[in-house]
Formats: sequence, structure tokens, C-alpha cells
Amino acid sequence: MQRLIFFVSVLLISQSSFTQIVKPVHWTWQAQKVKEGEYKLIFTAQIDKPWHTYGINIPDGGPVRTSFSYDKIAGLQTLGKMTESGPNMKDAMDDVFQIKLRYFEERAVFEQMMKAKKGTKVTGTIEFMACDDKSCLAPERKKFEIVLP
Repeated sequence: MQRLIFFVSVLLISQSSFTQIVKPVHWTWQAQKVKEGEYKLIFTAQIDKPWHTYGINIPDGGPVRTSFSYDKIAGLQTLGKMTESGPNMKDAMDDVFQIKLRYFEERAVFEQMMKAKKGTKVTGTIEFMACDDKSCLAPERKKFEIVLP
């Protein structure tokens, strides 16, 4: 019996040492000055194959949509709606959720126009979810900080 317990313990320890935390979405962000007092925030997600992440307008009952929340900062104002684009942007029936969704493979770009003073520090959080053809990872939150040029 002790040998069996020892064998099971060794198996569990070796299994956990090979387990990796999967992080298939890698974010970068920047700000571009458009004109005096107006800036474009650009958030780019590089997505490892075979994973994908979702757009900002996802119907209820589906995966967690990609969303951006900004901390309250005096003088900071969003202008218009956020846009999304990518070379492999797809509007299709999702096999996992069985509803029509917008999702991105390889790369997704989200852009938001802002009105603020030069040197303003924009902070906030991105929430997103990554899935492959068979399963999804738990939603993630990533903090960002951008100083306007």
C-alpha cells in the first residue's frame, strides 16, 4: 500500500511540474498624437496559434467580450466609439458557444480617440478571453498605463 501511495505521489508531482500556465494573448499599447489635445490610443493583441480572442460587441450568452475600462482622470474624455480591426477578423458561428461572434486570430487592434492634455497618464484595465476550437481559458484582466506624448 505504501508503494502505491508513493507511486501516485510521484506521478502527481511530475505531472504538476510539466503543467504550464497558458497565456496565448500578448498585449502592447501606445498613444499617437492626432492634433493638439487629441490622441489615438492603440491596443494591439498578438495571439498565438491556434487561439483566438473576441471583439468588443459580443451578444449575451457568449464568451467574455474584450473590454477596456479607463480609470477616472481629470480632463480625460473619450471621443466616439472604439474601433476594432485585424488581418484575420472573422464574423462566424462559434463552435464552442453556438452563436455568431466576431473573433480575431493572430492579431487584433483596438483604437480609441481621446481628448486630454499632453503628458496625461491614462490608466485602466483590459478584460479579454482566449479560446481555441475546443475550449476556453478563464477571462483575464491586464492593467495598462499610457503617457500621452
